[in-house]
Amino acid sequence: MKSQIGSARKIFAMLGVLLLLGVLTTALAQEVEFVDNFMVWNMDDYEAAGNSIASFNEAPALAAQVAAGELPPVEERLPDHDDILVVRPRDEIGTYGGEITFNATGPTSFGNTGFTAWEQQLVGFSTNWEIVLPELAKSIEVADDLMSATVMLRRGLKWSDGVPVTADDVMFWYEHVMMHPELPNLPNQLRPGGEPVTVEKVDDFTVRFAFTQPNPAFMLSVARFSAGLIFAPQHYLEKWHIDFNENANAVAAEEGFDSWIDAFNFHYVGRLGDDGADPDLPVLNPWKLASIDEFGNHFYERNPYYYKVDTEGNQLPYIDSQVRLLVSEPEVVKLKVQAGEIDYGYYNLQVSDLPVLKAGEADGGYTTILWPAAQGAMTKYQLNITVNDPVLREIFNDLRFRQALSLAVNRDEINETLFFGLAVPRQWGVPSSSPFYQDWMGQHFAAYDPDQANALLDEMGLERGADGVRVRPDGEPLSIVLWDAINRGPLSELMAEYWEDVGVDVTINPSTREAFRQALVANEVHASVWFADVVAEKDMYQRSIWFRPPYGINSTPVGGGLDWWQWWQSGGAEGEEPSDPYFVEQLDLVGRWQLTELGSPEYLELGTQVVARTVERMYHIGTVGEAPEVFIRSNSLKNFPPEEGTVYISHLESGHSDQWFVSE
Repeated sequence: MKSQIGSARKIFAMLGVLLLLGVLTTALAQEVEFVDNFMVWNMDDYEAAGNSIASFNEAPALAAQVAAGELPPVEERLPDHDDILVVRPRDEIGTYGGEITFNATGPTSFGNTGFTAWEQQLVGFSTNWEIVLPELAKSIEVADDLMSATVMLRRGLKWSDGVPVTADDVMFWYEHVMMHPELPNLPNQLRPGGEPVTVEKVDDFTVRFAFTQPNPAFMLSVARFSAGLIFAPQHYLEKWHIDFNENANAVAAEEGFDSWIDAFNFHYVGRLGDDGADPDLPVLNPWKLASIDEFGNHFYERNPYYYKVDTEGNQLPYIDSQVRLLVSEPEVVKLKVQAGEIDYGYYNLQVSDLPVLKAGEADGGYTTILWPAAQGAMTKYQLNITVNDPVLREIFNDLRFRQALSLAVNRDEINETLFFGLAVPRQWGVPSSSPFYQDWMGQHFAAYDPDQANALLDEMGLERGADGVRVRPDGEPLSIVLWDAINRGPLSELMAEYWEDVGVDVTINPSTREAFRQALVANEVHASVWFADVVAEKDMYQRSIWFRPPYGINSTPVGGGLDWWQWWQSGGAEGEEPSDPYFVEQLDLVGRWQLTELGSPEYLELGTQVVARTVERMYHIGTVGEAPEVFIRSNSLKNFPPEEGTVYISHLESGHSDQWFVSE
């Protein structure tokens, strides 16, 4: 590994790419095979390699605005010549025009498929996640001692309203948003070892991130950044910020908000994702929010100041507009897919839907894709170990209870009934291809053994009442409410049956994500079903959300422990000290692991411990895993990630939809 982190620290070389340290988890000499033709270059590197672009082109609609004097010429909207990002499309140079639609399940949730395919970060990933590519940063230089990283922004990069992007936008984000005590806190990804990063402005286009200890995960952190984006458009947002406008509370009141904080957050959200509500918010994405209709559907139009061109000089994106269609019912999603009304997506599509989806392909003009998923389980069930019911909390924190619930599950029946035998009956955890996987993990308390499950519950003193339901220590029936905010109805019904067979009364609560989130933060949720992603090696290394409290992200701590995390992160100044030393040990272990060099012996040793300890404690109960992820795409959608070679890791994060185009 030393050859990659010596004095030659320039992240983007002549070809504009770097083999990310440790990504391959094998010798650096291993050759990477691309799954498609997708590649990017900074313009100066592209031309230094003997290539040239004679002139720049733009979408007809933008050309008309230029002719009308409504926009400056395309050459003035792109970054400075050397800093333009050149894209070689996956399959072919595209054509301009068209509108495509993806689906979301709520007004502010589960449209991730769309925005992860178009989101722009400092750096991004190749289609197969093996290569880190330059995006908003022209270059990043990491110090030899890993104690700092210097980020060079693209000169001439502009927000979607045409205002230049500078280091001041980074400093505004850092000093006045992330570090402001009343606004979003700096995420764990930029708190290596628990200590917050410091950011300083070097010049108008350069910022330096400094750490209190070596931070080998920095590149991954800014490629998959949970806080959205390290930029914020100061020129637009300062109107609602008390540090810049002493009348910010009055402005907020005029807009119907209780305080400047509420108003600022309303306008701030949406810089990256598709859940924003302010159409005027400047962004750096290929599309920007244009409007939201009365039904909650979001409509996006192309960003005229987008910073990429293809190898023939055509400014991206090719597609004119996108629609985020709000459809909450799984059956309606399938009907709209079959009718050709959804162009790409997977929300509310399951392996059990394959017969219906395949039957509708010809009439709907779409293709059903089965992408391998880097997951050890397709979905998982968890108990809220900090639930506000003290009796249930004691029961849930008894390992025997979690073991019993797992042993009560008939995974073979689930596989045959809901997955057509395409999955692997197994416990939750990392995929078997992970360097942290051990053979025992997949079958840890995963056998169908209701007798042993009953024996464990009897051992806990949870005797059955006359109606067959076990009785809590306080004499009340052992009843739990199972929240389902991700539409896993058939699977949750089977789980409820299995658990009721061993004397645990279960009520399924189908819920919106918004209601679920509110109940989680209030610690009112007993148990829930949730996604089992973020276990792929690169993903979990810098987002270990399932391996330490809170089990889930802060806004959705499905397994509980948010107060414990706050206590650990604040050094005991906030939150609540964990009742079990295990949790402090695990938080410390994860923190130490994230400071190791990717692929190093210590990295592999600590990573294996992180996973093994979590699987042993069974804070997540898996059913089946390593099944394909069901995805659909319109047959008219070109330059889409290939069916062969693409690994589904995080929604469609390596999709790069700015190069997609529509062709009948």
